[in-house]
Amino acid sequence: MKTSQIVSPESIISQWAEYFNNGNLKGILSMYHKDSTLLPTFIPRLLSTQEQIKGYFELAIKGQASVEVDINKTIKKELPGSVYLLTGSYVFNLKSKGDKKYISWYSFLIDLSCDSPIRHHHSSRVPFEFDISK
Repeated sequence: MKTSQIVSPESIISQWAEYFNNGNLKGILSMYHKDSTLLPTFIPRLLSTQEQIKGYFELAIKGQASVEVDINKTIKKELPGSVYLLTGSYVFNLKSKGDKKYISWYSFLIDLSCDSPIRHHHSSRVPFEFDISK
């Protein structure tokens, strides 16, 4: 991924979701900085190497997981040096669990000065159901 093609930090999340939904492992991994960390939705441990992050997404793709992101409800905070913190919610659909949907929170730390802009990604399931349309 080249930062020259990036228009906004929101476009990073949109591209991430497109890669994820299309099972594009190479694409999604290209978005994570070599020193990035991932606190994944469905594994209760911190992933801090490229190999660990790859393993997580291989399992998700194999399980035919998909995600629905409403980028318009994302909260964006600009930090110094072309860095942004984006937080919001998305819905995971797990075909391997009978198309069960899981509402989850996310935070992405995105550095637009890097070709691989995701520096940190935290995702966690919401422990209760709520109406995310509000």
